Amino acid sequence: MRGLFIINPSSGRQNFRDKIKEIAGTLIVDQICSTIDIFYTEKKDDARNKAASLKSEEYDFVVAVGGDGTLNEVVSGIVEGNSHIPLAVISAGTVNDFATYLKLPQEPADFCEMIRTFRLKKVDVGKVNERYFINVVAAGMFSDVGFKVPKDKKASMGKFAYYLEGAADLPKQLTSAFKMRFTVNGKAMEEEVLLFMVANSRSVGGFREIAPLASTSDGILDLIIIKKMDIFQVAPLLLGILNGDHVNHPAVEYLQADHLLIENLSGEKLNIDYDGEQLMSGFPLEIRMIAGGINILVSPVKEEEKPIINWLLPISQ
Repeated sequence: MRGLFIINPSSGRQNFRDKIKEIAGTLIVDQICSTIDIFYTEKKDDARNKAASLKSEEYDFVVAVGGDGTLNEVVSGIVEGNSHIPLAVISAGTVNDFATYLKLPQEPADFCEMIRTFRLKKVDVGKVNERYFINVVAAGMFSDVGFKVPKDKKASMGKFAYYLEGAADLPKQLTSAFKMRFTVNGKAMEEEVLLFMVANSRSVGGFREIAPLASTSDGILDLIIIKKMDIFQVAPLLLGILNGDHVNHPAVEYLQADHLLIENLSGEKLNIDYDGEQLMSGFPLEIRMIAGGINILVSPVKEEEKPIINWLLPISQ
């Protein structure tokens, strides 16, 4: 087989180079691969443009090495280029929500065995305006924390750097409500919200059950809305997020759909996060699902996701 590694050398974790060398060496020595090519990114959209330029016959698989932002770029490029080349993931970022959710192997021996067995899983891809995402679109409370934390703190402290930044900004965040209109499966509602997120997987921001009904292969998106609330409701909400029970909080709305329209009625500027990157197009957000949009290499021993009954809202056909 022929493989291409697209590597972001400035990702949060700086100790991944030895791992890459061991993986590449094993793939060649064990004759799993005949060719391993390496492409290092230098600036934004390098990974996206490289992946988009690939033809289906060039490589048998592509490996995204970096954080959620690097993964987003590689996924976007593969979808835009319509090459359908299978994708593997080596997490070298700070949080790595998508890889965590799918339990993708990260140790060299396990990763090489995954390439050898070559088990593929079709995974949904979201599209927000003209950009693609694999894990989440979010705006409001804490969603811009990732843009504020310096890279050196991410590298040295990992996801705790996000938690510290979020805690320091908590008083301000709790008073910053925005009036939004959500059109979900053709039905519109207006709410004053602190935060909304549209998730493709259950793991967002390092919280593994933030969207407990989400699945990367069900063809639908999960919308979580945290509405403006009394200060005394905050502690139960935060506790609920930690144990995955926040969907029962009175200030939380949880809906599912394959098409969403989100409008900002407040007139205030809101940073929009998509897979750790900042969406520059702004509101309104039209979000659609591309079912089975990309092939992901997964562990040969990974247990299949169990089907989830959608008891929250009828899904549009």
